[in-house]
Amino acid sequence: MNDGVLTRAVQWYGISESRLKPLPGGHYTHVYGFARDGEEYVLRVSPSGEINLDSMRAILVWMNFLAERGASVSRPVVSRRGNLVECVEQGQDRYTIVAFEKARGVLAEDLPADQWSDRLYHNLGRAVGRMHALAKEYVPADESLRRPEWDRAGNCFNPSERLDASQAVAAEKKEEVWRYVHTLPKDRDSYGLVHTDLHGGNFFVDAGSGIITVFDFDDCAYGWYVMDIAMNLFDAVVLYAGFDEAKFATRFLKSYLRGYLAENRLSAFWVNQLPYFLKLLEIGVYTQVYEYYNPNDPDPWVGKFMPGRRRRIENDVPYVSVDFEDVLNGE
Repeated sequence: MNDGVLTRAVQWYGISESRLKPLPGGHYTHVYGFARDGEEYVLRVSPSGEINLDSMRAILVWMNFLAERGASVSRPVVSRRGNLVECVEQGQDRYTIVAFEKARGVLAEDLPADQWSDRLYHNLGRAVGRMHALAKEYVPADESLRRPEWDRAGNCFNPSERLDASQAVAAEKKEEVWRYVHTLPKDRDSYGLVHTDLHGGNFFVDAGSGIITVFDFDDCAYGWYVMDIAMNLFDAVVLYAGFDEAKFATRFLKSYLRGYLAENRLSAFWVNQLPYFLKLLEIGVYTQVYEYYNPNDPDPWVGKFMPGRRRRIENDVPYVSVDFEDVLNGE
């Protein structure tokens, strides 16, 4: 990235370049922390090939809508020029620049298992329920601010990668689930703007206060609200379940759904659809990682997820064995 890009960025957000601190971000996005007026912020500089200006503006307007109405999301910061998104062009290159209030706590995936509690599961469910309740009220001001449907964009439920000929059985299983979920109703109470990528790398947890803060809405799309619930459970099972996945998943969902239902309606019908969305996720994530998976040098998350995964998919083994209807009954 050309140094001139950062020079412009810091001018627009009223800081000096020397105060930027590089943070973990992504393979292409440059992420920095900075302080201003006693508050902590995050600055993101992304090549336009990753996400274009109109898409970023749509995402930021949605996040701002949520933040202004009390949702537990990282609030976007307006530049000194009054914009939620800035853009810099350097020759043939183009970058989008955005800033957010820094979330409290640590990445959820970095919080040790023994620090999770029923209170935190409850608060996570409540945070997601609040977002979904607000999604029912959200109407984009114009078509340029409308996000795509989930099956018209790349995400874990609908990966851009495709299974090759050696994975024919898994591909067939995916098509079976795909056909089923497309028969499900799409009404105001079940379908709207969702995060779609709500794993433990995309929200912060402050274990002391119990505050959950969601960020990285780059994949947000119109889909069923239950998708975000499925992603939370899907990821938690890999990260924290240990040897008794069913017991853990039941405990997680009971606390999570109590929190969710405090903010948003969710019928037993939709809870009972979770196995289908979990299976769609399972096959989608498998599709994304199977080609580069190396059992001798695995990514920590992938190393937990992949062993035996092809067999489970091909033999219709449930992602996790839970009485999904029973979890609505609480203790």
